[in-house]
Amino acid sequence: MKFILSRKGFDSANGGCPSPIIDGRLCSLPIPDADAPTSYAKISAFNGSPIAQIVEDLTHSRVRRRDGAHLDPDLRRDSIARAAGWRPIFGQAGAAQSHLARHDIGPGDLFIFFGCYRRAERVEGTFRFVSGAPKLHVIFGWLQVGRVMRASKHLTAEIPWARAHPHLATPERYKNNTLYFASDQLTSVGNDARGAGTFEQLLPELTLSQTDPYLGCSKWRLPRWFEPNGRPALSYHSKAARWTDCETSTRLQSVGRGQEFVLDAEQYPEARGWLRTIFRAAAR
Repeated sequence: MKFILSRKGFDSANGGCPSPIIDGRLCSLPIPDADAPTSYAKISAFNGSPIAQIVEDLTHSRVRRRDGAHLDPDLRRDSIARAAGWRPIFGQAGAAQSHLARHDIGPGDLFIFFGCYRRAERVEGTFRFVSGAPKLHVIFGWLQVGRVMRASKHLTAEIPWARAHPHLATPERYKNNTLYFASDQLTSVGNDARGAGTFEQLLPELTLSQTDPYLGCSKWRLPRWFEPNGRPALSYHSKAARWTDCETSTRLQSVGRGQEFVLDAEQYPEARGWLRTIFRAAAR
């Protein structure tokens, strides 16, 4: 089994700000996409508030409710109105998909999605970021691969429930366009959870960024076993200078660019236990 730390959602380059943490809950914002068939106005409310308002308020209307939203990974059934047969799905293309293909990502492998987050609040009916609150890289969801298919127009006839997905609505605009469909159950780490889903609450176990002391969003505190020590490193992180031994943990200077970071659990057997810890914490 391989697992992939997959960076998704709003950040300074996509959307212009982090996704918010509101009342301790993670609200993952899909990035803007002018060609996507789903607008922010069509996405369901978050904690009683329209997600369109959250997007407009936090971006100061740079992103509007009528703008297209790249709802991918698509992990929650209640995000938008669904056709019969829907299941969680993730699309990738271009250089990022080539990277996944080189690592032979397929059935049984596990995507762990993370994004950039910051605490926000609602003041007099308007959402705003909390002054002084740091930006954090936080894990917000997962998808265990059940099936991999190349995206194309003819595929919409086979899986009409997915035709609103941005990688299928206009498949010709992507090179190397590929879809990853979720398995029914999460079996790769010995857990009885669903094959895909989201984490609702901000938890220490889901927080990648080092917070004590806080050194920036991209500096992560990880278990020491993540250090390569002669093994194939987490992809894009092979330079020794990125890793700092901190006695009980390791600090990683994560790369500023790139979406998919792959680790082979056969080379790092401790990974399964770490992943089980994350799911146990979220289930409490």
